[in-house]
Amino acid sequence: MDGEAEGERAPLFEGIHFAVIPGEKVNVWNIVTTLEAEGGTHHTLTASQTIQDLASLTHIISSHVDFPEFADAVDMNINVVKPAWIETSLRRGKPANARPYNPDPAQVFSDLVVTAGNLPDGDVESIWAGVIALGGQWSGPLTKITTHIVTNDMNDPKCKMVQERQMKTLMVLPHWFDTCLRLGKKINERPYKFPNPDYLDHTIDWVPKAEPSPWLEGATTDRPSHTPESSPSPSPSESRKNLNVFMSKTVYFAKDLELSTNLRSVLCELIQTGGGVVTKDAVVADIYIGRYRDGSEYVSASRARKTVASLAWLYHVIQVSRWKDPTTRLLHYPVPRNGIPGFSNMVVSVSNYSGESRVYLENLVKYCGAEFTKTMKHTNTHLITAHKRSEKVEAAEEWNINIINHLWLEECYAKCMVMPLSNPKYTVFPTRTNLGELCGQMSLDMDRVERAYFRAPPSPAKAPSIKISKRKSVPQSSVPTGRRSVEYVAVPEPTPIVEDPETEPEEAEEEAEEEEEPEPIITEKKPRGRPRKSSLAAATPRNVIDGKENESPTSRGTGTGGRAAKQKAHTLIGSAVQDANLYSKEAKRKGGVIYGGRRSDHPEDFSSPVQEGPRKSKKRPSEEGTYDVTAQGSDLSDGETQKPGKKLKTSKTSIRGDHPVLPPVVHRMMVTGDERWINKPRVEDADRIKLRQVGVLLMQDPKEITVLVAKKILRTPKFVCALAWAPMVVDTKYLDAALKGKLVDNPSTLSDRDAEERLGFKLVEALDRARINNRQLLHGWKIYVSRDISGTFDTFKTIITVNGGAAYAFNGRTGLHIEGRVAGDEDIGPEKQHQGGDEELQYVYLVSGTTTAEQKLWPGFRDQVVKAGFQPKIVRSDWLLNAAMSQQVSWMDSWALSEGAK
Repeated sequence: MDGEAEGERAPLFEGIHFAVIPGEKVNVWNIVTTLEAEGGTHHTLTASQTIQDLASLTHIISSHVDFPEFADAVDMNINVVKPAWIETSLRRGKPANARPYNPDPAQVFSDLVVTAGNLPDGDVESIWAGVIALGGQWSGPLTKITTHIVTNDMNDPKCKMVQERQMKTLMVLPHWFDTCLRLGKKINERPYKFPNPDYLDHTIDWVPKAEPSPWLEGATTDRPSHTPESSPSPSPSESRKNLNVFMSKTVYFAKDLELSTNLRSVLCELIQTGGGVVTKDAVVADIYIGRYRDGSEYVSASRARKTVASLAWLYHVIQVSRWKDPTTRLLHYPVPRNGIPGFSNMVVSVSNYSGESRVYLENLVKYCGAEFTKTMKHTNTHLITAHKRSEKVEAAEEWNINIINHLWLEECYAKCMVMPLSNPKYTVFPTRTNLGELCGQMSLDMDRVERAYFRAPPSPAKAPSIKISKRKSVPQSSVPTGRRSVEYVAVPEPTPIVEDPETEPEEAEEEAEEEEEPEPIITEKKPRGRPRKSSLAAATPRNVIDGKENESPTSRGTGTGGRAAKQKAHTLIGSAVQDANLYSKEAKRKGGVIYGGRRSDHPEDFSSPVQEGPRKSKKRPSEEGTYDVTAQGSDLSDGETQKPGKKLKTSKTSIRGDHPVLPPVVHRMMVTGDERWINKPRVEDADRIKLRQVGVLLMQDPKEITVLVAKKILRTPKFVCALAWAPMVVDTKYLDAALKGKLVDNPSTLSDRDAEERLGFKLVEALDRARINNRQLLHGWKIYVSRDISGTFDTFKTIITVNGGAAYAFNGRTGLHIEGRVAGDEDIGPEKQHQGGDEELQYVYLVSGTTTAEQKLWPGFRDQVVKAGFQPKIVRSDWLLNAAMSQQVSWMDSWALSEGAK
C-alpha cells in the first residue's frame, strides 16, 4: 500500500514553469535536471540571455536581481527565488514559501533564520516583528537551519546546544539586531558576536575599522578615468572570453559623453565582440549611454522605457560580463547636470570614510550640487561621518554643524530631493561599526526620477469655461493677480521638469504626503545681521595646527548678501508656484474659481469625498452590494446613509478663510443602517460638520474606525468588516448625543438579543476575540470564492483580506497550486485559538452559491484539492460571514453544500 501511495504522489514541482538566470555558484544544468525530474517545465533563455515569454513563468531561479526582467517579474507576481528554495522544497516534500528566498537586496535579512534566547517577552516580540519586516524568517525553537540566536547570555540553553553540537549558528547580542533595525541595513555581526563580544568591552579605546563595500565595485563615479582594454587581450579573463551581454542589443552614445575617438573605437569594438551594435540614431537604440539627465534624446529613451545608463555602468557590465540594472547603483545612471534642488547652499565635508567609500561620497556630494571641502571649516553646513570618533565630529558638535551618516546623502540623491534631517536612521552611529561597509546599497527611486526629469506630458484637455455671475462678487483670495501669474511663468526651472499644474488633486496630495518634511532644511548656519557678543564669546575658535583636518574661523562676521538674496528669491518663487497651483486646482472644481470657493487647508478636518458619477434619478443609489444568500428578511439589508459622492459644503466664514479652530480627532465613526440622511444631503453635510466640531470624524471606510453606529446587528459589508477592528459598537443614541455636542464616555455595547440568538454568537464576546485576533483571524488561510457568487467576489475578498486571509476567485480553471496551512507555523499568533483547531489544517474551502453554473464548478474543485492532498469543503457564504462576525472559525452542517442544494 505504501508503495502504491508513493507511486500516486504528484510530482513535487508539477505546474511550475521556471527559467534559470546564470550567476556565480549557480549550476544551471543541475537546477534544470532536478526541477524537470519533479514535473517542472523549463523555459530556456534567448541567445542574449533574456527571458522570451515572461508571462508564462511561475518562478525565476536566480542568485541575484541583476537581470532586465526583474522589475516586470515583481509587477506580475512571478516568484524570484534563490537556488536554496529548491533544496528546501525537496527536503519538505512540497514547494516552500518563496518569500524567504527572494534575492532582492532590499530584503536585508532574507538569508537569516533567527531565534531568541531567554529574553523578556516584549523584546522577543519586537525582534520577531523586525526580522519578518526585514525579510527574514523567525524560528521559535533552535533548528539545523537557524543562523542567528539573539541572546544576552552564553549560558542560555540554546547557546549551550550550539556549542555542544558545534553548530555554525551565530550567537549575537540584541544590540546588533536593534542597530540593523534602526538603519534598515544588515551590519557585520563581528563586534556583537559571542564569545567575548567587543561591544561589551569598554576597557579599550576602540576605533571602528573601515571595511570595503562590495557594492561600490565599478560604481564610485559616473565617468571612470581609465580606458577598458580592447578585446581580445593578450590574456583575457574568463568573463571577457564569454562577453555576450550585448547580444542582439543596439547601443547609443549620447553627445554629452564627449568621447575621444580612441575611447569610442575601443568601446565599439567591445560591444561588437559582445554581440551588440553601436548606432548613431537614438530612436532605434535599445541602450542609451549618457552623462546627464537632460536633452530630448534622454527624455525620449526614458519615456520609452529603454535601458538608460552611465559610462560607469557600461564599463562594469563589460568587466563582469553580466547584465546589471543601472538603477540599483546610484552612479550607474546619468547624473543631474545642475544638482538636486536645495543643495546649492550646502557645504559638506566627509569624515571616517576611506578608500572607495570616500571617493564615492565625494562625487555624490558634487553631483547633488553642494560644495565639498576636505578640511572642515565653521562655514560647513553638514558633516557626513561613518562613526563619531574623530576630530571633525568634535568640531562639528562645537560649531553646531549637522552630523549625519551617508544614508542621508544617498537617499537625497536617490529621491531627487533634500530629505529631512529628523529621520532617526540618519543619526545612527554604532560604536563598533564603520558605516563605510554599507555604502552603495541604495537604489534610485525611479518614480521620483521620472517625475523630476522625464514625466510624460499631460494629455491635451479643453480648459473649463468660467461663467461669471453678476449677482456674486469674486472672493479676493480666489483671483490670481497678474503679477503672480507673470512670476510663475517666468521662473526658470533648472534640470528637473516642473510639476504639471494640471496634476489631479489626489495625485498632488499623494506626492505631498511622500515628500513632507517635518522640519525645515537647514542649509546656512550664519544668522542675519550683526552677531551678538555673547555668541562670539561662546564660540571656541580653533588654532590652525599642522596635520589637523579642521580650519579655525578667522572671523565671525555675518553671511554674504548673495546667499540671503538667493534664499529670499527662492521663497518668493515658492509662493508664486503655490498660488499658481492653487488657482489651477480651483479652476477645475465645479463652479470654477469664482463659485468654487476655498476648501479647508486641513484635509483631516472632513472625510475625503469620493467623486460621484452622473445621477440619473433622485433616488439615492445603494453604495453596498448585498451578499446575504440566506433569506433572513429585510432587516439584513443595509440602510447605509453616508453618501460618498456628495461634496461637503462649508459655511460662509469658511469660504472667506476664517476657519474655526477644530479639536483633534477623538473618534473615527462609521454609521450603517440609519436612514436619517437618505435623500437629505444638506442635513448630512451639516451633521458631518457638527460631529467634526466635537472631535468625531465621519468615515466611509471601516479601516481604523473606533466607533460603529447601528440600530441593530447587521450582515452588511461595512458592519462585517468593521468588527475586525474591534471598535465600540453602539446604537444610534450615541450619534444623537454627539450631534447635540456631547460625547458619551464608556457607552454600552449595542444590544440585539434576537440577532445574537439567530446568528449564534454574542457581540461583546466577538469584540473581545477581535482584539485578540488583531485582524489576523484568517492568517495563513487561502479561501476560494466562486467568481459568480451572489454579492460579488470583491465583497467577499474584502471580508477575507481584512481578517488576514487570502481570497482567490475560482472559475473552474485547472492546474491550481493549492497549498494548505502548516501546523506549528511560527507566523501564527494568539489568533490560533480561534481558528477551529488543527483539524482545520486539512481542509480547503470554496465559498459558493447554489446556481447551476456554480454547481458545475464543484467536481473540478474537489478533484484538484484531493490531488493536492487535502480535503475539500464547499460551503455557503454563511460560514464565512459567521466567522467574520463572531471572530472565530466554527462549523455547522447546514453550511455544507452538495449537488442539488438550493
